[in-house]
Amino acid sequence: MLKKVLSVLLLLVLLFCGYFLPAAAPVQAEASADGCGLRGWDLNMGYQYVIMGYYPYFMDSTIGKKDKRINDPETYALENYSKEYWAPVLWEVLSVEDGKALLYTTYIIDTHQPLEISDKKKADAHKYSPISDYGETDLNRWLNETMINNLLADEPVLAAVTEEKYGRLYPLTDAELMTEEYGFTYQRYYEVKSRWAYATPYALNKKLHKGYGSKLAKDQSYGTVDYWVAALKRDTKTNEEMPGKYLQLCAGIADPHEKGGTNIGHLSFGYLNRTTVGLRLALRLDTSKIQVVSGNGSIWDPCRLAYVEDKEADDPVVLTPPVRPDLTPVPTTPAPVKDRPKLETPGPDTTPVPVPEWAQQ
Repeated sequence: MLKKVLSVLLLLVLLFCGYFLPAAAPVQAEASADGCGLRGWDLNMGYQYVIMGYYPYFMDSTIGKKDKRINDPETYALENYSKEYWAPVLWEVLSVEDGKALLYTTYIIDTHQPLEISDKKKADAHKYSPISDYGETDLNRWLNETMINNLLADEPVLAAVTEEKYGRLYPLTDAELMTEEYGFTYQRYYEVKSRWAYATPYALNKKLHKGYGSKLAKDQSYGTVDYWVAALKRDTKTNEEMPGKYLQLCAGIADPHEKGGTNIGHLSFGYLNRTTVGLRLALRLDTSKIQVVSGNGSIWDPCRLAYVEDKEADDPVVLTPPVRPDLTPVPTTPAPVKDRPKLETPGPDTTPVPVPEWAQQ
C-alpha cells in the first residue's frame, strides 16, 4: 500500500514540474574552443558552411553550343567573364584545431592542369619534367600567386589565411581526404561517397586549351567530377609516393577499367598534362583573427566572417565582409533521381545561397 502511495506522489511531483516549472534550456554545442564561432565536422550536425570570396559560378548564358566562343579559353578568363555570372563561394568547415580553421570548397570551382605546357606534341609525348612533390607544380604556383587573389580579392579575412606547406591555397592531400575527423571515409579505393563533388557550371564548361585538354568529364548518372589531390602516385604494395609524371586525383566519375563498380570518389592518379581536372580547394584561417558576424552555419544560412585585427584590444578593429549583389535563386533541395544513392554533399542546384537579410539593408 505504501509503495502505491509513494508512486502516486512521485507522479504528481513530475506532473507539477512539467506544467509549472520552466523547461531547461537545450544544451548548445560549443562552436569552437577558441571562440571564433566556427566548428569542425560533427557526426550528428554534419558540416558548418561559410560564404567567403567571389568567383564565376554560372555558365555565360549568351554563349550557345554552336558559338565559337565556347571553345575559346579567353572566353573564360576572369577579366572577360561578366560579373553577373559570378556568385559567393561556399565552403565547408572540416576542422577547428590548433588555432586554425580548415575550410574546403563544397564545389569544384575551376579547372587547371598541374604543368603548363602549351605544345600539344610535347604534352602527348609526356615531354615534361618529373616532379618529386606537388609543391613543384605550376598549379601550386598559380594557386598561390594568382587564384587566391582573384578568389578573395576584397575579403578582409584574406589577411587571416595562414601559410602552410603548399602555400595558402591548395588541394587537400590524399591522407587528408581519408581523415575521418574531417567527415571523410578512411578508404582509398572503390566507391567513397564522402568524397563525391560537383563542379559549378562555369568550371564544368570551361575550355582550358584550344588544341588539347578537354573540358571536365561529368558522370552522367551522378553528375560528379574529378578533382586534384596534392599528392603523387602511390606504390600499390608499399603505399609510398612515387616521384614521376603523375599527380593523384580524386576520381569523381566511374572508372572505365573497373567492371561492375562505379569507383566514384576513390583516390587514383592522372596524367599531368593530358587530363583536365577540377579544383576543389582548401585553406586555413587563423582563428584569433576571424569572427562569425552572421549566419547559423547551415547551407541555407552560411556563416560570414569578419577579420578582427586584435581581439584582446578594448575596442578591436572589425573588418566585415563586402556586401555583393547576388541575383541567384533561393536554393532548393535536389529532386530525387531513381536509383541514385543519398548524397553526402549538396548538388549544384542548391547554391549559391541567398543573401541574408542583414546584407540587403
